[in-house]
Amino acid sequence: MTPAHFGFGKALRREIGHLQRDRWDLAMLTLFPGLAILIVAAMLIAGVPRALPIAVVDEENGTLSRAIVRGVDASPAVSITERPETMVEAERLARAGQVWAILRIPRGVGDGPERATTPAIQIFYNASFLTIGGSAESGIRSAVDAVLIERGLDAARARGLPAIRIRPPVVQATVLFNPQASFEWYLQALIQPAVLHLLTGCVAVMAMGRELQGRSLAGWKAATGGGLAALAGKLAPYVAAISIWGMVWMIWLVGIRGWTMNGSLLLTLAAQSLLFAGTSAISALLVIAVRKPSFAFSATALYAGSALAYSGGTLPLNGGSGFARGWSEALPFTHYLRLQMDQFLGAPVSVALPQLAVLSLYLVVPLGLCLLLLRRAEPVE
Repeated sequence: MTPAHFGFGKALRREIGHLQRDRWDLAMLTLFPGLAILIVAAMLIAGVPRALPIAVVDEENGTLSRAIVRGVDASPAVSITERPETMVEAERLARAGQVWAILRIPRGVGDGPERATTPAIQIFYNASFLTIGGSAESGIRSAVDAVLIERGLDAARARGLPAIRIRPPVVQATVLFNPQASFEWYLQALIQPAVLHLLTGCVAVMAMGRELQGRSLAGWKAATGGGLAALAGKLAPYVAAISIWGMVWMIWLVGIRGWTMNGSLLLTLAAQSLLFAGTSAISALLVIAVRKPSFAFSATALYAGSALAYSGGTLPLNGGSGFARGWSEALPFTHYLRLQMDQFLGAPVSVALPQLAVLSLYLVVPLGLCLLLLRRAEPVE
């Protein structure tokens, strides 16, 4: 057996032996990832928000307003849970978080042609929770528009008005790749790999920090050889375990829930494993460089915990500051997410090559720095 193979095998057996003895550390690789996948899957399995509570302030209380209320109440997206008399009461309910949106039907809305101007039907929604508030607003708007169109046609027929022969151009919008507008596809594709990315960094700090004796790694180096092969053997069980959980998540999303991967599934899984390997190398480097697990945990929480927010998947970065765009580009998760979403949408493999190259750098460069630092003289305690 070559020295490299000896170092890898020795470090790997040492780590597996520790996991067999320490149930809490083993739970970080078995129980916690499974619970994270289960919780997120259960939270998003409905796909599209339904029966979001809203309030209706009907100041008109006429035939048209009652038809609008019935139409909105029949919409599966929202549910009328409150009928306050005034906007002041409705706004109080919104501030308390009891409703996500308010529909106000003003007096005179049903007068039609008898009035020179018709007051506007108003929708107020909670933009502090932009996604769910926007969903409530969209559900209300669709239902109100349907009722107004139907009532307008009925009024035209009743007055014997002729049909309009010249029709204006029609604008048609078509949703690509997620026609159901499902949060399950969109959010699970973002959240699950981000959670596993953060967990990988934490377990790598835990594993490497455990070998510190004071601020020295001399004991671990003596037992394993302390070279690159030993470091790979040290991190291998964690990368392998998290990669398996990433595969389980993908099987759930694509194989069981039926969301289509139009590109290469194998390429996506390989890139995911490369992300986890690079994450473990970065977090191990933090421990080896500073020799303080507390600092390494904090730094890992900073770069991996902020990855989802700065990936461009949740918040737009096109109009962001230079710092925000630079920080996004510096994070490994950003490059993995681009590759993953490209493959979900069916991009050719050639498009993924630049992202694979960048992900490889996040593995090779930290491992090289780890090797240089491991070769330096140990501090005297």
